[in-house]
Amino acid sequence: MMSVKKRRMKSRRIAIKHIVLLAAFFLVICFCRGCCSALFVSYREIHTSPQGTNTVIVEYDHVCRPYVYKKTWYGKKHIWTYPGGGFMETVCFGVEWLSEDEIRMTYDDLDDEYDEKFILAI
Repeated sequence: MMSVKKRRMKSRRIAIKHIVLLAAFFLVICFCRGCCSALFVSYREIHTSPQGTNTVIVEYDHVCRPYVYKKTWYGKKHIWTYPGGGFMETVCFGVEWLSEDEIRMTYDDLDDEYDEKFILAI
């Protein structure tokens, strides 16, 4: 029979192994999440509302399609994806706050041929 002291030591070792495995798993998840962001996002813009209650993240993929997210305490919530195809050149959509819960996304083409406006509720 094992003494009480040996059983406690064995249970502590098992608990430490579990904690180390959970920490390693958490680090791998964080690393993968950062790599995925670097692979799929070309660049990112962060816009805060005038009163500071909402924050919007606009991410562009490698063909300059914008994706709009609302920043939350746990990450980001997807709001909108550009409905058209990508662009052949680097473009930037303008973000204008209409209210604390509404923004206007505009794309201003130099020739005024392909101007686009989208109003998004957050």
